[in-house]
Amino acid sequence: MSKQRRRKRRIERIKSILIVLLSCSAVYLAARTQMSSSLVKLASGGDTVSQTETVQNQSAMARPLRMAVTLREGVECQRYGVQYDQTAGLALYQQTYSLLAEALSGAQEPQRVQESQWRQALSTAPGIYFDWQEPLPFGVLKGWLSVENDQLTGAMRRMVLTVSQGETVAFYHGEDGYYRVQCQGVDASRLSELAAGLKDNGARFAFEVEGYEALGPYTMLTDQTPTPAAYQSANPLEQGDVLSVLQEQLNFDQSGAVSYPTSEEQVIRVGDDTLRVANDGTVTYTAAEEGSGRYTVGEDLYQMVEGCRELAMKAILPFYPEARLCLLSVQGNEESGWQVRFSYVLNDIRVRMGQEDCAASFQISGGEVTGFTLRLRTYTDTGSTSLLLPETQAMAAMQAVGHEGEELLLVYLDNGTSVSASWAAAGVLGEEG
Repeated sequence: MSKQRRRKRRIERIKSILIVLLSCSAVYLAARTQMSSSLVKLASGGDTVSQTETVQNQSAMARPLRMAVTLREGVECQRYGVQYDQTAGLALYQQTYSLLAEALSGAQEPQRVQESQWRQALSTAPGIYFDWQEPLPFGVLKGWLSVENDQLTGAMRRMVLTVSQGETVAFYHGEDGYYRVQCQGVDASRLSELAAGLKDNGARFAFEVEGYEALGPYTMLTDQTPTPAAYQSANPLEQGDVLSVLQEQLNFDQSGAVSYPTSEEQVIRVGDDTLRVANDGTVTYTAAEEGSGRYTVGEDLYQMVEGCRELAMKAILPFYPEARLCLLSVQGNEESGWQVRFSYVLNDIRVRMGQEDCAASFQISGGEVTGFTLRLRTYTDTGSTSLLLPETQAMAAMQAVGHEGEELLLVYLDNGTSVSASWAAAGVLGEEG
């Protein structure tokens, strides 16, 4: 056997060992997540979401909607990027989420940097880029990944892991600027190994491409215009006698409940707590003014967000088992109360419902859910695709209506019966209906 063939076989064996080690790491992290899961406490000992279901959904919540790996830097920067593609996004996340978790675990005190340093990090190889499309509190992300580290606080939207002088470092785009973080305990060679297994697919940021100056600089561009699937939308509560299932899931089927219909909704009262189920699938809860303790989620930020997510999924999953949510926002404080909002996600594209941007909205005070609105839906792939303008034409349309300089994002528009994809300026998506 030639020396070259023996060397090739050794390399293949090393790759196989690395794959096994990465798989073991993923299993370990999933087990930690399952063990530390904090389930919503429902009054009167109501059922909770199963632990397996909770782990799966936590993993989905931590997964970014957009990712990229920088393979080669310099003038000929090469990058593999995924967006608006659930299959490709999940495959890349499975290869990278243990690195993300380890980086957060080993993160040291962040140091503020200039935007130019952030941009340089985006184009440095090897590098792994994560984008959640909305500001995500570190406390929530660390909870979903079972990470315990108090160094990172506040919220961020984007992060990149790269290598500097042989050490793994993270750069992130926070609410008030850009930061660099040294990450202890993360083998920098793993980033190189990941990059070695991927090929350039033309993913670039707008600031790297001539002619796209009118877009937000971190809009990710690809060689081809996306061809997202088109969906049908339906209200699952119209399908037979399923109201009792919803009541049971939301712990509103107790004896003594008073239920009566109006022309537009079914009203259910237990004591001074009220659940309203509208004909269009909108479910609204209002707690008694003095509080009821029906849905206790805790006052820790992660417990609060995760508790609301579990409550939303508890209502949604019986009708739509494939449902995926992403966190849109967490706003408020301990004195005035909190609002937590989620959106449906189809094929890694957020769904906007009419003039509303969210599928679920919760109000929390004193560790208790005092009110919520859920918009129940099921989505079915029609087998057809949505026709989109090329990015250059979408950019021109944004300029024409005064949204120059904003990020261009793909969003699904749900009108209640059909769901089609469309380009939208990030500023428009931030406007609540």
